[in-house]
Amino acid sequence: MLRPQGTIAQQPRREAYKLSPGGATIAEVVRRAWSRLIRKQWLIVYPLAVSIIDALAFLMVYAANGDRLHWTDFFAANFDRWQYLRDHFFSGFSFTSTLGIAVAAGIVACLGAALIRAPYFRAIAGPNYPIAPRRWEEALNLFVFYVLYNLFALVVLIPSSTGSLGVGALWAVVQVILILVAFTDYVIVFEELSILRGLRRSLQLVRHRWPPVVIIFIVVYVVDFGFNSLYSHYYNGQGEVFVLLPVSQFLVQSLITLIFDLLLIFLYEDIRRSSPAG
Repeated sequence: MLRPQGTIAQQPRREAYKLSPGGATIAEVVRRAWSRLIRKQWLIVYPLAVSIIDALAFLMVYAANGDRLHWTDFFAANFDRWQYLRDHFFSGFSFTSTLGIAVAAGIVACLGAALIRAPYFRAIAGPNYPIAPRRWEEALNLFVFYVLYNLFALVVLIPSSTGSLGVGALWAVVQVILILVAFTDYVIVFEELSILRGLRRSLQLVRHRWPPVVIIFIVVYVVDFGFNSLYSHYYNGQGEVFVLLPVSQFLVQSLITLIFDLLLIFLYEDIRRSSPAG
């Protein structure tokens, strides 16, 4: 199996972790993720940068649509951007210049995510803070994967007009699919695989030890849902949005993303050591 430089497996002995005979438990993965988080606090800069790029990309769409450029209105729309896209681009769908700008903004956001998340993964696994992907092929594969990933969310979730039961069933199916591809972007970076091979490899890894993957998804989803419910109380109110509210939202969401990636990357490393390359 390929073990590129910068992975956990290649760190100095003081950075390495021994596996128990039965593989890592959730508690062990959490311990190791926490250890990395408290020693490398600047990791949060990577997901924070992605959040800012996403907000700027949405600003392109918001302004092109002719909406009022007001602090409160914009950040309230940005908080619930999926509903905004559904209302403005999937209700009465038509090919317009605004739709073209929305597509361009989505491409910019996916490209920014690819260029940042590749070194971000290596920063989690290694001792340094790289600022660029190691190879352009790596960034290109991530870019295409994120485009497909977001198109899947747009096409499947946003246009849905079925009843509440149908929406719930569809949401459950989507979550299963997202769990099955959970390791794809890590595989693209750490094992230098193409998108299709990365998808197959992710399926193999998840099948090898799916319970901890599901637990991590559930816990992170519950935490994220709780914070979103809290912030929606302020964004959906009638008053002005205080300047620090979106700042704190970006920081909280970035921290949740960081913890999610820490847990999955450490779990991924353990699984790949005990699972033969596909």
